[in-house]
Amino acid sequence: MPLSVGALAGVVDELAPFRLACDWDNVGLQIGDPAAEVSRVLLALEADAGAVAAAQRLACGAILTHHPLIFRPLRHLRLDSPQGRLVAQLLRADIALIAAHTNLDRVLHGTNGALASRLALRDVQVLEPAADHHWLKFTVFVPREYTPKIIEAIHRGGGGRIGKYTHCTFRSPGTGTYVPGDDANPFSGTRGRLEQADEDRLEAIVPRQALGALLQEVRQAHPYEEMAYDVYPLANTEPTHGFGAVGTLPSRTTLGRLASQLHEACGAEATAIIGSPGKPVRRVAIATGSGGSFVAQVLPTTGDVLVTGELGYHQACEARDRGLAVICLGHAASEKIFASHFRDLLAAHPTVRAAGLKLEVYLDFPDPLQVVATSARSRRSRH
Repeated sequence: MPLSVGALAGVVDELAPFRLACDWDNVGLQIGDPAAEVSRVLLALEADAGAVAAAQRLACGAILTHHPLIFRPLRHLRLDSPQGRLVAQLLRADIALIAAHTNLDRVLHGTNGALASRLALRDVQVLEPAADHHWLKFTVFVPREYTPKIIEAIHRGGGGRIGKYTHCTFRSPGTGTYVPGDDANPFSGTRGRLEQADEDRLEAIVPRQALGALLQEVRQAHPYEEMAYDVYPLANTEPTHGFGAVGTLPSRTTLGRLASQLHEACGAEATAIIGSPGKPVRRVAIATGSGGSFVAQVLPTTGDVLVTGELGYHQACEARDRGLAVICLGHAASEKIFASHFRDLLAAHPTVRAAGLKLEVYLDFPDPLQVVATSARSRRSRH
């Protein structure tokens, strides 16, 4: 069966949930008709002129990128700007564009996982677990004999799911008090008189987008004329989601040898290190792209080396002064290999397999900064 652009975006959402993206980011379907059918997709770091031309040459109906083409709201769409020309070219060619940016950075099998896979790292974990604001805590007060019925209603509404478990709730007994008004129709008790009821305080988590459906299900099952409930926002840290990755090499090596290995594996054009090339390394922290914010977080107990795309000057100085070994591959080199890695994940998805979707990879993203000369001192430091 053919796959729609919207269904393809749904598969990407399963593998790298769009809800995990940072608030400032722009991910998901950026250009195209979600109902349009697609039979061939190009995976690329970004939708630059070369990637768009490759998609046209290969007759791809969609491009899946890491870097969004439309990052901030467009105030105009002019064909005399590079971005405007690319948007117009995609529209004219009827090529959809889907972006998976910081959401892909926040799953272990995303950009950081691609680099970890190239190094065959073991026991890979998230470097910086992220707070997941996707969840809410729903609390409802219910007559004790109705508790099982309300638990089922919470389940039907999409709540009470934790990992592989359903119907997850917590209850605590208590006493509710109320005075029915003159025009009330109480479940039990007499109008105008203070009443007491044996109740359960029932709690469950619910995805933010499912709250409306859950409230509808619970209201239908609840016996009270006026249902008392609370909703609380949650910011639980999710150990399986977050920026960066850290893992262990199969065997100990040196900073210089690891830098050379990554330089070749990622097709980098200019790889730089901070630290002695002979420093022994085994535990590797990874932050693809711009990893400056991780310099202060990587401790000797965290990893022997931080592998990233680029650092600012002052961040590099801080790493040097703290004795932190760093390998900088270049922004594009550290991330463009995600395309091959994510292609394999997509190819294994049942929806993609059933549709027979063809997956192409575009990796031609040279660093915009070209090295034309190096000092004798820098040449000596590599040996």
